[in-house]
Parts: sequence; structure tokens; C-alpha cells
Amino acid sequence: MNNPTHRESAVKDVESREELIYLLSRASELEHGLACVYLYAAYSLKSNLDEGGMTEEQLTMVKTWKRKLAMVAVEEMLHLAQVNNMLTAIGGAPNFKRANFPLPVSAFPFGIKLTLEPFSLATIERLVIFELPEEGVLEPVVHAQYDELRNKVVREQELEYAELKPRHFKAEPELIARFGSEAFKFQEPYEIDFTTVGEFYHKVASGFKCIPEDVLFIGPREAQANARYVDLSGKLISVVNRESALQAIEMIVEQGEAPTQQHPDCHFEIFDTIRKQYISEMEKGANTNTVFDPVRKMASNPMTRFYDDATGGTLILDEDTHCAADIFNMSYDTMLQMLLRFFAHSDETEEELEMLSRATLRIMTTVIRPMGEALAKMPLGDPANAALMAGPGFGYNRDITLLPHKESAWVFFCERLFNLAKEATALAEQKTSPPEVKEASAALQALSELFIKKTAQAQKIIPKVEFVDPAKLEPEINPSTNGPYLVKGVSNLLNSKGERLLAEPQMALCRCGGSANKPFCDGTHARIGFDSSKLSGRTPDRLDKYPATDFTVCDNRGICQHSGFCTDELPEVFRLGKEPFVDQTAASGERISQQTKRCPSGALSFSFANPKLNLPVINEPTITVSKNGPYRVKGSIKLDADFLEGASKEHYTLCRCGGSKNKPFCDGTHWYNNFTDDKN
Repeated sequence: MNNPTHRESAVKDVESREELIYLLSRASELEHGLACVYLYAAYSLKSNLDEGGMTEEQLTMVKTWKRKLAMVAVEEMLHLAQVNNMLTAIGGAPNFKRANFPLPVSAFPFGIKLTLEPFSLATIERLVIFELPEEGVLEPVVHAQYDELRNKVVREQELEYAELKPRHFKAEPELIARFGSEAFKFQEPYEIDFTTVGEFYHKVASGFKCIPEDVLFIGPREAQANARYVDLSGKLISVVNRESALQAIEMIVEQGEAPTQQHPDCHFEIFDTIRKQYISEMEKGANTNTVFDPVRKMASNPMTRFYDDATGGTLILDEDTHCAADIFNMSYDTMLQMLLRFFAHSDETEEELEMLSRATLRIMTTVIRPMGEALAKMPLGDPANAALMAGPGFGYNRDITLLPHKESAWVFFCERLFNLAKEATALAEQKTSPPEVKEASAALQALSELFIKKTAQAQKIIPKVEFVDPAKLEPEINPSTNGPYLVKGVSNLLNSKGERLLAEPQMALCRCGGSANKPFCDGTHARIGFDSSKLSGRTPDRLDKYPATDFTVCDNRGICQHSGFCTDELPEVFRLGKEPFVDQTAASGERISQQTKRCPSGALSFSFANPKLNLPVINEPTITVSKNGPYRVKGSIKLDADFLEGASKEHYTLCRCGGSKNKPFCDGTHWYNNFTDDKN
């Protein structure tokens, strides 16, 4: 930013507030669109070996791609918030609008189309070009190579473009034939003298440099997002003067296309590394006659209905998938409405502002993310291509406009969340629904309850009903693959002090150890690449039996949580560090029986020789969040997992730190990986 390149110095200065507001509004549309494009590519990548087409080593690499793409998308949302801070600072209105996908090449003057496409070589090449540094950042020889790549991408677009019948260009047909930046120039109210995203932001920066500070900064500071409200790695900058505005722009440019030697995690470097790795794996496959197929078969630009502002798209025909797509789109719509309300709030309290900002992040991570993954596995419903999945379309069912009146806006949010929770819960009950739908429905239920509880007017309007009839729910825990525990029908959820926590009929409990909202899932597992697989090196599944005259003690070390109840409370029988571990002769059968019932993991069991003495253990279904340790489950809650030999199904412990080698069961790893949960 401090050493202008040749291209930067060629960009003309912005000298009016109106032009700067216009450019920032376009920047908002760009950042918003890029976030969706990157997420779509991430959703299209496979997550598990059972999806086929990869070795275990390749899956690890692909999961890294998926996580990196999602991370970049989150940073684009950071850029979106940052741009809206700049808009607010200079008196502009927050802008979260954008056109529906696909956008034509001429939508932005960079010559590259914005379209939702599954991952492919063409897709990742396009993403690389989106983030290509401007001239002067890379070495000339290196930059020339990427210019060739840009030309390749543009040529491929020309072939696609020749088959389209554009409906939304205002330019004359002969200009359409030229498209790209040339056609764009005839559609914009201001001169377009930039061809890369970096140059675009340099032009924006010129406005903050040229227009006097005391004239430019007229917007309310309190209307901006900052790290206190929006936790985006603490990087969100409040724009209050020229210095902070230029700092914000520098952050956006550096994250996107900075010199890779200084910023190895810039978007350009991330995408280019993925591109090179993908090419390498495809070449290996061709040379060894093996298949490398990391991509789900997803449609391009899926939509629930045709939009007037889109230049094409693929209609979702399957009924359940259509319902899931509507839930996704309306959740996305709700998130944007909340963001608008946050940026243009009137008399919200500090607590309400924090609630709005946190809710947008929760919707993004616990609703939109799992619903996007679900849609990537749900059929499009195309009779001609039954194997084609849908994917999330990020569709705008209506314009995103500000809800200007506080009380009615909050009632609207309550009604929307309530209706979304009902629809998602009903869909989750369908046997064909992916588990991610259950995760999203649990999150929507919790958000709905939270907002209604805080909005008195909504409590008068929205009926108090259960999303599902608890009486019809059998207590059950489903450990989702690489995701949370999906719990239903358990009303007793306790913290380590025995205090009751808010338990919904359906809940998603964190199992990766990273949630900021423990014990509930907040979507962190997707960001950190949580792997729910069992690991090598775990204690073997072996049932040891210790018979006495009239009873038998059994022990399976493979499921022991290492709580120490047995060795601390009856050390003469359960001998720490000695072999055999159990001395069944050192206490009475009755005393040992009582102690084995105290074993939270169910590794220990006991039976009298006289079956009449073996009374069943009856507890109310309960999940207790132990202090800095696992979930302690009792009451014969059904668990969708394979139990180890001899292990109790009445009571057991589930890993909460994310580190157990024997997932979903706890193996005591929390003692060694410094897992903490101060809230519970």
C-alpha cells in the first residue's frame, strides 16, 4: 500500500463522497458474491472415505482444501462487514444486496464471471484469477505466467458465453460481444479504470486520501461493527478517520492478494496451492491408472425458482430438496436482515446489539453451514440425471431491505426463526434427510427460543408450542460424522454443579472441544477440521473377567474414562498400576457391586451368580456436562454407535474434548490435552 505500482498510480483519484459510496457499495456486492462462490466450491468437496474416489491420504488433503476454502469465505464476510463499516463512516447506507447467481461476466470489470460451480480445475483457476495480485506485486516472469492463466480462463468463458442469450445487459449487442471490462464501462456512472480487485481497492483508498477528513467522516461511529460485537478473529476495524480507513483497506488487500512471501495464507496463495495440488493428484491418477475423484456431483447455480436478475440456473425439482433449499435461503435472508438491522439500528440496547451480531454468526455457522452440506448430498430431482445433487443456491427470494422500526423488526425476527425452526424440524424427521438437517434444526430451535424469550411483543403473538412432541421422542444420541452429538428427547441436561441447562427437544452438543458456546455446538468443528474417526493406538477392546465364588467382576479398559472413582474409593479392589487390576477377593460382592455402579463410563460391570440378585439399574435419562471432562450419560439413552464388549448401555461417557482415540467414547484424553470449559 505504501509503494504504488505502475497500475496503482494509473488509477484516477476519487474526489467525491458520492463516487466513493458507489464504489464501496459495489465492493460490498463483490465481497458478498465471492464469499458465496467460495463456499459453494467448498460444499462440493467430499468429506468422508465412504463417498469414494480417494485414499485416506488424499481425503486428508481434500479436507484441508475444504477447510481453507471455508476460511477464505469467512474472511470475505469479514471484508463485507469492513466495507459496510467504511460505508457507514462516510454517511452511506449499509449494503448487503447482490444479484442472484449466475452473474454475467460484465457484472464486474475484472473479466471473470461470478457463478456457483462445483470444484474443478476450471473453478479453482477462476478463483486464483479473482485473487491475482496486481502488476508489480509478483516478479514479472511469474506474473506473466498468471496472465496466461487469466487468458485461458477468459477464453473458456467466451466459449460458454457464445451459447448464452444474455437478458440483462444494457449495452448494445456489439458491445456485448466484447463483454468483460469493455461492456462494463458503458454501464457504470463513473469511469472504470481498474482491472483487478487490488486496483479497485486502491481507487477506493484514493477517495479516503483525497477527500478532507472533516468533510468525509459524517456517519455515526456507534453504528459500526467491531470486535466487541462481531468476533471475526479480532480483525474487524472501526473506521473513524483516514488512518483507520486505509488500515481496513490494507487488511482486505493483504488478505486477498498480498505478496505470498509475507502472507503465505493470503487467498491467492491458498487457491494457487490447491490448484497445483489438484493438478498433481490428477496427473498421478492418470499415470497410475487410479481414480482421484474428490468432488460431489452437484449442479451449477441451483435455484428454487427462476429469478429476474439471474442469467441462468438449474431448477431444484425434488420436493424435500426444494424444502431444504428454501430453509437455507430464508436462513441466509434472515442473517442479512439482522446484519442490516445491526448496522442501521435505532434504539437497541448494548445487549440487543450483541445478540443481533452473535445471532448472525450463529446462523452462519450452525444453520447455513450444515444446511449447505446437506444440500450437497440431496438430489436435484432431474429425471435425466438422477445422480446429480443440488447444492445451496444462496437465492434472494426478495430484496434485502432494512426493517426500520425496532419493535416490529424484532417481532419479524422471532416469527421468521420460529417458522424456520418448525420447517427444519419437520424436514429433519424425514428418514432421507442428511444428519446436517438435524444439526440445523436444533440450532434454529435454540435461536427461536432465545429471541422469543427476549421479545415481549413476540410472546403475545407467537403460540407457545413444542417444535416436536417430546412424548413421541425416544431419548437418543446420534454422533454425526465429523460433527456434533445430535440429541433428542432428553430433558435433563445438567452442568457439573448439577444445575439444569436449557434443553430443547432436539439439541446439537459440541464434541470437537472448540465451541465458544459449550456445551452447545457453534459450528467450530467445520472450521478446525474435526475428525470423528477412531484413531490407531487406542486401548484394545478386551473384556477381562474376574470371577469369585458368587459373583463376577468385568472390566473393559478400552472404554475407561479414567475418572478414578474406582481406584480412589475402593483401592483394595481396583488397584492402580498393578496387575491384575481387579482383586475381587478384597471386598464383599455387595460393596463391589455398589462401586461398579459408580463407574461413569460403564467399563466396569458386575453380576451375581444368582440372577435374581441382579437388579436392573433405572435412572432418568440425563446428560451431565462434567467439569473439564466428558458428557456423562445415564438412563439407557439410545446411542447410535458400536459399544465395546461388556460395556454398559445404561450409562456411558462421551468425548467432549475432541481428542479421544476411541470416539465417540471418552478415553481420558481430556486429562492430557488441557481441555477446559469454565462455563460448565
